[in-house]
Amino acid sequence: MSSASLASETVVLGAGLAGLGFATELPGVRLFEAKRHPGGHAYSHQADGVFFDEGAHISHTKDATFRDLIHRAAGEVHTGLASSVRNRWNGVWTGYPVQNHLRDLPEEPRISALTDLILEQVDSAEETVSSYRDWCVRQYGEYLTDNFYEVFTTKYWRRSASELATDWLGGRLIPSDLPNIIRGAFSDQISDQATFATFHYPKRGGFFGFFEDLYSDLDIAFGNKVVEIDLHRKTISFESGADEGFDRLATSIPLPTLINAIKDVPASVRDAAGQLHHTKMLCVNVIVERTDVTDSPWCYIYDHDIEPARISFPANLSPGSVPNGSSAIQAEIFRDETELWGDQDALAEATVQQLGDLLGFDAKRDVTTLHTVDVSHAYVISDHNRANAVDHILSWLSDQHISSMGLYGRWKYLWSDAAFRSGQQAAMSMKAEDGHH
Repeated sequence: MSSASLASETVVLGAGLAGLGFATELPGVRLFEAKRHPGGHAYSHQADGVFFDEGAHISHTKDATFRDLIHRAAGEVHTGLASSVRNRWNGVWTGYPVQNHLRDLPEEPRISALTDLILEQVDSAEETVSSYRDWCVRQYGEYLTDNFYEVFTTKYWRRSASELATDWLGGRLIPSDLPNIIRGAFSDQISDQATFATFHYPKRGGFFGFFEDLYSDLDIAFGNKVVEIDLHRKTISFESGADEGFDRLATSIPLPTLINAIKDVPASVRDAAGQLHHTKMLCVNVIVERTDVTDSPWCYIYDHDIEPARISFPANLSPGSVPNGSSAIQAEIFRDETELWGDQDALAEATVQQLGDLLGFDAKRDVTTLHTVDVSHAYVISDHNRANAVDHILSWLSDQHISSMGLYGRWKYLWSDAAFRSGQQAAMSMKAEDGHH
């Protein structure tokens, strides 16, 4: 069968980066997207002329082909931007990561942190690392684990560190480097992250500026949320009232959503889907009439009594993207999928007040724009049940000849390049399978 024939018989659910990768590899496929825009989590929302991403997004890909693709699509790109990230803890600003900048802490916490960390590092006994907390203690010692990593975990992941597995850590957290840590306890250090010291970002359009043009020729039907999938009849029913037939199905919608929509799913697969959990996020986007808020692209907040876990600054991600005389700020607040937001307007107003206290602006006088975005699926939670549950679901879907791809379709943390590539790989596998028939 030709690629054109295969494309005409294939339906793709979800027009995020995985869907984009699939459609790039297999041109002509039909994509159905629940939202009114493409891009998924990579989309950027505009408020009074400023683009705010769905949480802090940057490109630091080492995939040269992918980088060239998105840079061409963006047209103009800021390259080599420094990831000079900071932390806020108990009223103190520190360098990131905290273990490499202990000099920024008051004397007693600095001594406690360094002592625990060194004792943990010089202990040669092999310790079993069965949770994220175990990993943190082994790398950073008890003090930093309890006062920084555990605190942030409860804000960002809405779980204790002991509830999380370690299979999500690759490329996200930095293992300890004892000489650097000791040096940073006594002198200033240049922030240098193992995963990326610099990053790239579009000059226009927010992070989605990397991808917007790549969607221009795709056949996407927006506003089509899946209600039911009948694998026997090979039909999909949408909330809009539309029905669509298919011969082959590729999907990047969240695995639990997908399984709940499919008729006649085995009980074990439904049970596995019930074991998958995620966070949701409220982005509080603010424009203030101030230019000296911070020079950091983003920062992490380790204080329990401050709602946001992370704050980013679009003008420092893309210099020149915010009106003269103003600064843009985004605060990210997380909840577990089962937690209720309550009054979001009141939460946003309280968050703006906290931002003013943190960053030195007047929440009533200086704020010109307040805009919120409610993100139903922020990050998948890599707890101890995730891996086995996902394997069981994906195995069953494969038996039904359904390709599941992307961050939510694989239920696994993926950088943007990996999400795009997972879509491409799904299309290549489908073409290869079709060629054998």
